[in-house]
Amino acid sequence: MTPKSIVQSFSLNLGYLKGYNREKFTKDLIAGLTVAAVLIPQAKAYALLAGMPPINGLYASLLAPLVAVLFGSSKFLGTGPVAMVSILVTSTLLPFAKPRTPEWIGLASLLALMVGITILLMGIFRFAFILDLISHSVIVGFISAGALVISANQLGGVLGFSTTKSTQIFSLLADIAQKLYLTNPYTVMVSILAFVIIYVSSKIHPLAPGALIAVVITTLISYLLDLNRKYGVPIVGDVPAGLPPIGLPPIDLQVLSALWGGAIVVSAIGLLEALAIAKKFSVEKGDRWDPNKELIGQGLANLTAGLMQGFPISGSFSRSALYYRLETASPIAHAVVSLVILKTLLIFAPLFYYLPKATLSVIILTAVVPLVKPQEIWRLYRINPIDGVVAGLTFLSVFIMDLWQAILMGAILAFGSFVYKTMYPRIVVITRNPKTQTFENAEAEGLAECPQILYIRPQMPIYFGNAEYVSNYIVEKAQERKDKGLKFVFIDLEASNYMDAVGAENFIRMLKRLQAMGLSTAIGNVNRVVMPVLERAGLKEVVPEGMIFGSKGQSLSVLLEKIDHLFCAKKCPHVVFRECLEFKSGEKVVSPQED
Repeated sequence: MTPKSIVQSFSLNLGYLKGYNREKFTKDLIAGLTVAAVLIPQAKAYALLAGMPPINGLYASLLAPLVAVLFGSSKFLGTGPVAMVSILVTSTLLPFAKPRTPEWIGLASLLALMVGITILLMGIFRFAFILDLISHSVIVGFISAGALVISANQLGGVLGFSTTKSTQIFSLLADIAQKLYLTNPYTVMVSILAFVIIYVSSKIHPLAPGALIAVVITTLISYLLDLNRKYGVPIVGDVPAGLPPIGLPPIDLQVLSALWGGAIVVSAIGLLEALAIAKKFSVEKGDRWDPNKELIGQGLANLTAGLMQGFPISGSFSRSALYYRLETASPIAHAVVSLVILKTLLIFAPLFYYLPKATLSVIILTAVVPLVKPQEIWRLYRINPIDGVVAGLTFLSVFIMDLWQAILMGAILAFGSFVYKTMYPRIVVITRNPKTQTFENAEAEGLAECPQILYIRPQMPIYFGNAEYVSNYIVEKAQERKDKGLKFVFIDLEASNYMDAVGAENFIRMLKRLQAMGLSTAIGNVNRVVMPVLERAGLKEVVPEGMIFGSKGQSLSVLLEKIDHLFCAKKCPHVVFRECLEFKSGEKVVSPQED
């Protein structure tokens, strides 16, 4: 990285303003107002999910989304509070503080700063590719698990009583079961009304702001009927008006070091969600797409949220889809959202005093319940059992451990299963098919093999994790055939496009072991990356240049001249190569050849 490239990483995303006109501004204005109508209730709901006061959801939504789009690459990505990241915040912070306390708010802001720094560094050093290491099976299991945890956390709010804050399903369900007698029928009726409003609104028009309509109607009913005082329906209560305080949260170095594991998990999940959304809509529209620029935008957005008493944020699929459907023309749409949030904070915030908490719980439930998809886990299992098991274990682990620990365990399982498979690669014995005259898997196709030449091919790169296994496997195969006339071992490296130092040294030792058994060795199809590594490990001291071939076909013309032709004529029952007929008919010399 050069200073110039680092500076370029922070360039503003203003290319969309070229040719900007009144028509585009109209689209941006409509998109901004529509998204703001969705974001305001969602931000409050997801703040509660993150253990924060509702107003802090608006703090996290004030400038951070605008920062994300200005420094990112996609004009469609709607950044802000999201359900999955919010529940991960709760999972990470529960051991350290009590939700909605000043200590919790400070830790959530600190976590946002840590997430922002992590993502920003990834963007500066162009590390977006690292996210590809998180298996799709882990994401499938995590999304269903996270949605289930979020749903369980909202059941108390829907029924009218407080529940323990946890991301472990068993403890949540046990606590709810013990408190069912506390169910408030009036709160349940508010919940049902909010759900009906959201559901009917979505059926009338996909862009209808059902959540905002539910907030307005249930707040009015709560105020007019005095639901909190007369019927015990929990409400949001005092909502301070004004701008958020800006500054660093309290920093405890001991807590800081303990939070890094959770910060990395939050960063990874938030980025996977944000990048997938930005890529989907940008590619569909034909816009420029740069994942590392998105990392810069998301990193700076989280830093902004952390400095304004917010909490970690990410890209929202529902709000991004609105930007896309409404044909957002530029980042100005996001500026409109920020202005609406600003006006809400300065003028309308106190109006949310009578908002029932049950309405916020319903908003969350309607967003996340569709994400619980155990059928996806089963589908993965039918395609590849290992992927299905990893997804299933990730999903089930939330019943006994915190959510961030569950996804970390799933990632380790997925990576471990991949490494395990690479440690024991498929190694196939190949031979020429007399019908097609091509080399094929002898054992799978039931083809005859030349007793004197063993053609064998490792089916993947050779590295420190599998070098010993590959060496021992090939030596054992040769040992099995040594007393049956074997003279040559040809190792085909066509599928081995990489070899590290340990792999190369083991490969050379294997060749020496084969030669110590009285066998001649040859290799072929060595690519330009592997050959220098083998040469530096001493290949040419073990295998003469005349026994290093560019192809298997090329090797045949040499090796067939060196085998025992008398053995071919008198003892070998197979006709593997065309030349075998000549040996058996006596057209060629049938005396043993010198190597």
